[in-house]
Amino acid sequence: MKIYRIYLKNNNIKINKKIVINNIKQVHYLNKVVRIKHNDLIEIFNNSKYVYHAKIINLKKNNIHMKIIKIIETKKESFLQLHLGQVISKKQNMDFTIQKSVELGVKTITPLISEKCYKKYKNDVYEKKITRWKKIAESACCQCQRNILPKINNITELKKWCIEQTKSLKIFFNPYSSISIKKLPKKHIKNIRLLIGSEHGFNSIEIELLKKNKFYDILLGPRILRTETASITAISILQFKYGDI
Repeated sequence: MKIYRIYLKNNNIKINKKIVINNIKQVHYLNKVVRIKHNDLIEIFNNSKYVYHAKIINLKKNNIHMKIIKIIETKKESFLQLHLGQVISKKQNMDFTIQKSVELGVKTITPLISEKCYKKYKNDVYEKKITRWKKIAESACCQCQRNILPKINNITELKKWCIEQTKSLKIFFNPYSSISIKKLPKKHIKNIRLLIGSEHGFNSIEIELLKKNKFYDILLGPRILRTETASITAISILQFKYGDI
């Protein structure tokens, strides 16, 4: 029997503890979409290395009561600390990138603004987008069974992000580079900063700034990829080369 998962921001979950779910969207999902019943099991994750199986003990229109019956320690996280810097792209492309990068094990995502960014908005719109992307990340964790939510940083200027001090291996993809991704260091790498541009790429000033700040200028392949394809392809390759795939 399939056990449905929900995220609960609660660090005080213990065996036999009773929990009330009153988040409107979660209650609607469990009641109307999943159509759970009395005594059904729900899996809870709470941004820790544990998951919790809870039995439904009372169903109401506006809340759901459950009791923790089992605690399980899991190991779903990649040991590769992969930080994705993604220049903001079109809405559906950016949503897709957030979702799939979470499924592939990215630990941190920083949405970036570049000179060729798809569109620039006012700060209040950016705040709404961050909230939306965090919900997409949460849903992706429910689907792929990750238990620790990746960090979604505030939207940052590309220049500011690329000059931040870090010991991570830094990579960006340039369709005009002569260096293949196969030529990345073969030794074990634990921390990587991966930069993916928007649909319009980077301008020459940005490329020089990236090289100056010791980003590897890498060719992903002979074909020009869409931004969401590039991010998924690059993350998959890096997980295969340095991570847990």
